[in-house]
Amino acid sequence: MIYRNFRRHEFIDVERNARIGKGMLSESDAENYYFRDDEGKDINSLGGLFAWQAHDFYHVNPYKYGSFWVVQRPYFQQDVHELGYEDLYYDERGRRVRPDINHPVECGVSCILIQQRIQDGRIVVSSNWLYPDDCYSAVAPFGEAVYNAMYEEVGGDQKRFEDLYERYEEFNRRYNRKFRTHLHLDYFKGRKLRGRCWSEGYVFAASRPWKIKTLEEFDAAQKVEEEHFSTVLEKFIAWLRRGGIRLGKGAKEVLRAKVRKIYVGYPCWVARDMCKDLVEEDKKEPSDVYLWWGGEPNFDGCYALLALCFEIYPYDIGTIGSRERIARNLKALIDLIEKRHSRPREIEAEAWRAIFSDQEPPPHQPRLTKYLKDNTSGPDSEG
Repeated sequence: MIYRNFRRHEFIDVERNARIGKGMLSESDAENYYFRDDEGKDINSLGGLFAWQAHDFYHVNPYKYGSFWVVQRPYFQQDVHELGYEDLYYDERGRRVRPDINHPVECGVSCILIQQRIQDGRIVVSSNWLYPDDCYSAVAPFGEAVYNAMYEEVGGDQKRFEDLYERYEEFNRRYNRKFRTHLHLDYFKGRKLRGRCWSEGYVFAASRPWKIKTLEEFDAAQKVEEEHFSTVLEKFIAWLRRGGIRLGKGAKEVLRAKVRKIYVGYPCWVARDMCKDLVEEDKKEPSDVYLWWGGEPNFDGCYALLALCFEIYPYDIGTIGSRERIARNLKALIDLIEKRHSRPREIEAEAWRAIFSDQEPPPHQPRLTKYLKDNTSGPDSEG
């Protein structure tokens, strides 16, 4: 894995304590990149940082690369270079990219977050942020549902719609500025969350955090959350009215129907799908990974919805069996992420070589090259 702090943009080779392509980290730099305890030693405590969004690690899959084409930058030079068969080799798992490649490679990358609570030091290892892209995309259709309801209210009168739209935007901006100030100055320093940000998905946020392992547990959670969603949706309509957006019966029904349709798809359908994957994974080999369904916002104000994650308690680190248990949980998490939520990402050659630098590059084999040309799918059908 390579590591990337969310506050910075460099990739870090953790094992060598270096910024990839930029040399070793100085002692003064380290506190900006690494977990530190109160004495500056290890990861058992974050010492004051509320870490919902603390540290990103990327698991790179050399067997899951994209097309045979790579675009090299700078942006004004769109020189396309073919990912040749000499850049690949074949081992017992299938066809993969060589560790000593000298140009960028687009491949499957899974983002894994390492987070820690200052209240109890609990470390949470989770899938990419606390929602997949599908849930994040629910925010835009939510805005469209509000605009459709306002258009229904004015009966298609464009001038009245523009006046109503401007009133909504101003009210929304004023409310969101206050919320984001609180979010950054209070909430992300560990204080209690106050207020809500309607335009960033609060209506879809769960009433409480759920830790789910089975479909039966999911069904029980969904029943509670369905009632909660209906209640919050009515609160949202009341909030619009306080902002001067008064909707008639027909406009309210349009809003309710469209927002409910989004909710059924995201998060409910996505959450059930993730839960099914987790159940199937546990049938192969049990793990401590669970589906987290919660409702806390992230740094851009969008409400966290879902995550696949497991927990590590600091006092367990280094105990008998903890290494094997963590390894199994991490493998299960990566397998689940790669099944649906892994995303292609271009990895620069220097970063690629750093990731796989502990592996001896295999010799180029002409006969193998011919075999690969004749068998482009190979046994690794996903590659």
